Amino acid sequence: MPSSEQLIEKELPTSRLMQPLSGRVLVVDDELPNRLYLRKLLEARGCEVLDADDGPSAFSIAVRKAPDLILVDVMMPEMDGFELCDKLRSDIRTERVPVIMVTAKSKIEDIETGFELGAMDYIRKPFNPRELVLRVGNALALKKSNDELIVWNNRVSRDLELAGSIQSSLFSDVPHFSRRFDVRIAYRPCMDVGGDAFDIIVLPDGKYVMYVADVSGHGVAPAMISSLLKATASEMIHRYVEKGPAEICNALNMVIRRRIDNPSYYATMFMAVHDPETLEWRCMNCGHPNPLLVRNGTLVDFSTFGNKGGAPIGFPFGPEKPYSEKDETVFNDEGNSYLLLFTDGLTEARHRQSGEECGDYLSEVYSEVVQQPQFSNKSVELLDELDMRGYDIAADDCTAISIQMLDPAKIVLEQTVPRNIYLVSDIARQAEDAVHSQGISSDTAAMLRLLVMELGANLVDHSGLGEDETFWLQIRVDGRVCQIVLRDEGTEWDLEEALHRELDEAHMGDRGRGLAITNTITDRIERYRVQSQNLTYCTIVDEGGE
Repeated sequence: MPSSEQLIEKELPTSRLMQPLSGRVLVVDDELPNRLYLRKLLEARGCEVLDADDGPSAFSIAVRKAPDLILVDVMMPEMDGFELCDKLRSDIRTERVPVIMVTAKSKIEDIETGFELGAMDYIRKPFNPRELVLRVGNALALKKSNDELIVWNNRVSRDLELAGSIQSSLFSDVPHFSRRFDVRIAYRPCMDVGGDAFDIIVLPDGKYVMYVADVSGHGVAPAMISSLLKATASEMIHRYVEKGPAEICNALNMVIRRRIDNPSYYATMFMAVHDPETLEWRCMNCGHPNPLLVRNGTLVDFSTFGNKGGAPIGFPFGPEKPYSEKDETVFNDEGNSYLLLFTDGLTEARHRQSGEECGDYLSEVYSEVVQQPQFSNKSVELLDELDMRGYDIAADDCTAISIQMLDPAKIVLEQTVPRNIYLVSDIARQAEDAVHSQGISSDTAAMLRLLVMELGANLVDHSGLGEDETFWLQIRVDGRVCQIVLRDEGTEWDLEEALHRELDEAHMGDRGRGLAITNTITDRIERYRVQSQNLTYCTIVDEGGE
């Protein structure tokens, strides 16, 4: 009588007999002869075989030994194969281990049950050894492929996360404060890396250049192009700003077309140059959505910007210098206005229920947001409001740059303050009188005076400013909201360490509680480091009123 090994060799062709298998297989069957037969069959092909005679033991082995495949007999006492499969799929430690059901049942309903519980395959008893080896081989190959894919995905995910972190450092959402306007930014790529690009450049003569761009497509290539675009735009802006935005865009277009040899990639762009002497904005639109302008609480018609402009930056067809001065749009900075630059991820965001694009509804939401002075960052508030109203802004890269052109009537105090504690005290008193004259309650005005005093005292004592150096202070009142903007060129603070020290009584001096006090007084306080400057922005909401 031939042995079981001879029987296996007789039933399988030589080519199949010699095909090696690799992997750890757990055989689960309450019949010992079946387990022994499967062990010999699979070990002869190179598998490492584990076995269990019941469901609970099999689950314990699966958790401890992490097999690459589990062969499960359906008919077992206590915990049958279906219950074991369900338990394996319900546990995070075993949910990805493939399961092949070995069953004597022939009803289609039983087979469907196995698949519904997560089995990847099934074999009917009595099984053909050739079929079993083939199915086991396919399952092990698929498991190996899936494991490699998971490793690859994790590696790519880590690389993209790092690339996204580097890109985010290039596209900073730190706000900008000037004497004429504030700039607030919200940047939310739909992936770790994004194809939007933007920048705010302050030139030595006091001009500001701002732009927002959107590179075609999604993924790594547009993200790299957006970084190239920013670096190139910065160079072209410094070189050609005196000739205007059209000439800047012409130079940028030539560089991008020559460096990106692929017609699928180009970038829409809107650029604006602000002149502090003429109080004019000169704008250039290169295939980008027109901005929104809200002046004195009223949305200005889009026709203000006309139909001027041209093809996107880097568009492969047409002349290398497609833009001219006649394509520029000029409008005056009249104060009490808001200008929104944005990418089409906002207007093309679809409503989660209706599926309709946001479109012109964006202007309605933005008009509402800018009427709320308690919202310091109108861009972030705009994106949050769209998301709250049901629009899926996470489906595409979204960038919003909100420029608030200040109303001179709302600036109640603006002063360059010497580093002198007595002059700081005098400015703090003036600040109290100024906001009180605008209808702010006595209590809130007194709190604002204390705030100015503490901020100024900390600069005098801890900023590292020289004896003859100064800091800039501006105070605004908008309805019941008081805002303080302070800018200095002192050393960068380690705010967390400074606050910890000031809460420690051993390090408290005459004004040692400065940070603790300012953080308590304000409804909102923001601190930023921009190049060589420290920026502090404080908001106090007057709950009383007189």
